[in-house]
Amino acid sequence: MKFLGRRWLFATVLGAAFAAPITVAQAQTGKLTGLVTDAETGRPVEAANVVITGTTLGAITNSAGRYFIIQVPPGTYTVAARRLGFQSVQATNVQITIDGTRDQNFKLKASNQTLAAITVQADQTPLIERNQVGSASVVTAEQIQSLPVTSIAGVLALQQGFTEVPNNTSVISLAEEQRSTTQPIRVRGGRGGSTLSMIDGVPINNPLFGSDVVSLNPLAVQQVNFQRGGMDPQYGNALSGVINQAVREGGSEVSGSINFQNSTLPGALFGNEQDKLLGLNLLNGYLSGPVPGTNAKVRYAVSGQVQSQAARVLRFDNDMFTVNQPLVREDELPADSRDLNGGWQGYGGNQNSQVVGKLTFLPFNNTTIKVTAVGAERSTRGYDRRLYYNYRGDPLALVNNRADSLFVLTDGGNSLSQDLMQPSVRDKGQVIIGSLEQRFGRSNVQFRVGQTTFERQTCPYFLGTCQPGPFFRPNFSQGFLSPSPGVAGGDRVPNAGLVDGVYGGEEFTTRTFKADVQSQVTDHNNLQFGAMFVQHDLVYKDIGAFGANSGIQPTTTQVYRAKPTEAAAYIQSIIEYDFLTIKLGGRFDYGRAKGLGFTDPFNPSNNTSAREVCDGASVSGRKLVNAQGQPYGVAGCAAGAINPVSQRSILLDSAAAIAQLDDFTEAKARTAFSPRIAVAFPLTEKSQVFFNAGRYTMVPLYGNGYRNTGIGTVAGAADGYCAATAKKPGTNECVPNISTNNPAFVGNPNLLLEQAKQYEVGYQTEIGRNYSIQVAVFNRSETGLSGLRPARATQDIGSTYDGSLPSYTVLVNGDFLTSRGLEAQFRRRLSDRWGYDVNFGMSRATTNSRPPDRANEIERSDESNRQQLLETVADIDQSYRINTSFFLQVREDIPTLPFNAGKLLRNARATITFNRSAGIPYPPV
Repeated sequence: MKFLGRRWLFATVLGAAFAAPITVAQAQTGKLTGLVTDAETGRPVEAANVVITGTTLGAITNSAGRYFIIQVPPGTYTVAARRLGFQSVQATNVQITIDGTRDQNFKLKASNQTLAAITVQADQTPLIERNQVGSASVVTAEQIQSLPVTSIAGVLALQQGFTEVPNNTSVISLAEEQRSTTQPIRVRGGRGGSTLSMIDGVPINNPLFGSDVVSLNPLAVQQVNFQRGGMDPQYGNALSGVINQAVREGGSEVSGSINFQNSTLPGALFGNEQDKLLGLNLLNGYLSGPVPGTNAKVRYAVSGQVQSQAARVLRFDNDMFTVNQPLVREDELPADSRDLNGGWQGYGGNQNSQVVGKLTFLPFNNTTIKVTAVGAERSTRGYDRRLYYNYRGDPLALVNNRADSLFVLTDGGNSLSQDLMQPSVRDKGQVIIGSLEQRFGRSNVQFRVGQTTFERQTCPYFLGTCQPGPFFRPNFSQGFLSPSPGVAGGDRVPNAGLVDGVYGGEEFTTRTFKADVQSQVTDHNNLQFGAMFVQHDLVYKDIGAFGANSGIQPTTTQVYRAKPTEAAAYIQSIIEYDFLTIKLGGRFDYGRAKGLGFTDPFNPSNNTSAREVCDGASVSGRKLVNAQGQPYGVAGCAAGAINPVSQRSILLDSAAAIAQLDDFTEAKARTAFSPRIAVAFPLTEKSQVFFNAGRYTMVPLYGNGYRNTGIGTVAGAADGYCAATAKKPGTNECVPNISTNNPAFVGNPNLLLEQAKQYEVGYQTEIGRNYSIQVAVFNRSETGLSGLRPARATQDIGSTYDGSLPSYTVLVNGDFLTSRGLEAQFRRRLSDRWGYDVNFGMSRATTNSRPPDRANEIERSDESNRQQLLETVADIDQSYRINTSFFLQVREDIPTLPFNAGKLLRNARATITFNRSAGIPYPPV
């Protein structure tokens, strides 16, 4: 089988759109500043009133003629300057970006008469942000809607450092596939979950596994800021990047748009089988404006999307299996096993639906109240039986005849059964965010409250039905060629088997409370500080099974419940001059995973087993001695009366109970301080160099930390995780599962915060009015990452846990990762109807181990693939990547064409994109 990473998407677009109004969005915000001067004398104009039209935002100039409007939501505005005795001036097309500073100066003409305001076109938005101190990409709503993409991830995939990982590679674990309805993302070679995703300033990451709870549709977004270098201290719990999304909100005018895309019809018309089989159908739209009768004091924005398509489209070669040419014994597991079909094949399906709403209330000039709500449902069905239909045309053959239910190994030795026989994953996510902003002159206070709820279920999908539990086909023999009655004696064919061995998922609720203060304390110093508190309520349940010759064979049940908490505080000072920008800040993080974990993760008996207690050892002040105060000894403990429940001596049970007293401790608080510094130094009026360095921290994924720990369980039949007697001391909570047949690893709630140190150096320059060049070199070193290590096997005559010689792997802060590279961008502004963006990156990511899930899978495979704890090239490494986007746009200046056909192109825009990359683990595609 051959997989092609490049997917050309032909889209038929049927839509109608109104002109977009001036819209804004609540999120991490930007700043508007500038000078107001007398047009004739050049002197500063004091007490001039500068307002952002259509909003309640404004400021008054000081004696130096300078004004500051902070906490401005991102968007494109008209800004007006007024002063008694001067003619008013308003500037249009003033663009504000997240965390950016926009300069807009005004020159007022003296007048003793009331004259109409002068309207001027704002200076072109700089291609180089004056205060940019790190690598970041800002994508506006207009750019998003013009790109040939169907998701925000597709937008960011055109930027350096962002990678959407294909689901059918060895980069991600099977477990990650089994719990994801979207493609995983990686930033600059980092691990999954190390990127912070935000909606309107509130994190939306899944605390268990790191993926996003919801993925906003493109028309719901006003602006996206993708930071991968020099991240401000207000952004925490991220090692490799920040994706900050601002939700569209209503403006002072009604506007809307509707968009439909389809790939089947264009694929058929143009003979593109891949697009035809993809079967994409996407419908989305938005409507926004003021609520009637409220004098634009209340504004709304509503957006929705429905989408469906095949889960994957793969291309097979022509080396195909036929009944007349069966596989023989020598063909077992060869690298060139034959496929059942040739050419393009589509499998499974993806569906998602989403509704996004935002309500803005402006009760007073200095007060803003906003509520954002997002509801989404997503599902993916990886398994599809069309392969079997194509072979014999009889779906019943899947059940009735082993010879007809064939799968084969694909090129390279990767089992196609893993592609075809995947589970159905369904999830539901909701995000509700409320915010209150109060402005006091040049200071702003903002409070945010957010709640994220999420529910996922993974189930085996077989013959069109979601099976309620682990499901196996009879005669399971994955990766082994078993005898078939349909083939001549001695010959072997692959035998169908496992559909999926996991059923279950997670539920959680995350509540976030944030308070931020920003003040322009002087003309050149902006001070920001704030605090955040996060509480999670996590529940995880699944049941796993392994194959056998018949039926369902459940072997493990995974259950844990916890309510971890996190808190953080930050402060940052931004010093801005025309000749220098400095950002100084720091962040303090605090968190507690909560729950009883092993005192020594490597040694479950904590160096005190029943043997030591029988020999006289004291544990937590308790000893096991006879009436004379002497220890019983090992022989004496074993010779006592028998406990009818455990079938061991009562003395030995007592010794084991005492030995267990110091085996578990409550998870301790974890803290870290993260200083950060960034500097931008202009070389000329249109060029600058920047440098940033900082320390970043991230809470280990709770899905790793709680795995097989028994935290939050009830011993006995209630949860089915452990026997009623297998309890932690003084609790009814299960002990960790350290049995040798445990298919996963043992988590560790005492994991410390994972850390990264990064520095970056860059150069930016504008060439003329329409061109710019940006170059950055970065290095990031991550340490203390969650990694697997083998525990020490300790002989325990009391069998405190499962087995007297436990053998298991445990999670500790033992892994590291280094990512370094160069990124360059060459842009032409969209001017004179055309523009382009070309960016190129070279990088190298090395690590000592894969992420825990993937490392666990490799560790349990054959010995030759066993992980080596030495620094090697990471699976996610991309040696190079180039992205190109070419833009064409016609506004009101329509071209002259025969028969007045140029009018058809009014306000039309077209975009062509191309990318090429190498790595993870494909050759250039």
